[in-house]
Amino acid sequence: MSYVHAQKFETYIPREMDTLGSRLRRKRRERGWTQEELALRAGTNQAVIQKIENGKSLRPRKIDEIAQVLDVNPAWLMFGESSTTVMDDEAVEVAKAWHNLPEPIRSRIRRNIFEQVLLHSNKK
Repeated sequence: MSYVHAQKFETYIPREMDTLGSRLRRKRRERGWTQEELALRAGTNQAVIQKIENGKSLRPRKIDEIAQVLDVNPAWLMFGESSTTVMDDEAVEVAKAWHNLPEPIRSRIRRNIFEQVLLHSNKK
């Protein structure tokens, strides 16, 4: 099992439990801010921060602003990735289009993508 070190609290969190909400809460607490203080700095409200921390909002619209005030990479906050890999223009365009699709279509496309990846990985 892989673990993530939560520096401020000297605890180790199993990587599969290191979620968007737990990363947000950890960074907010490291700064000594309440949910309300973070919300004000990020231009949103406390309920949004609470929903993210509780896992009720997995695709928050203010993630870039929240990451900026916490001084972290948005990709790290969303996915726990520490790399600063920059997406190319095509990937950004696809991500923006994906965000605008309704859920039934997303599920169908996601399933198709994974089927194609599996098919092509078996050919190698």
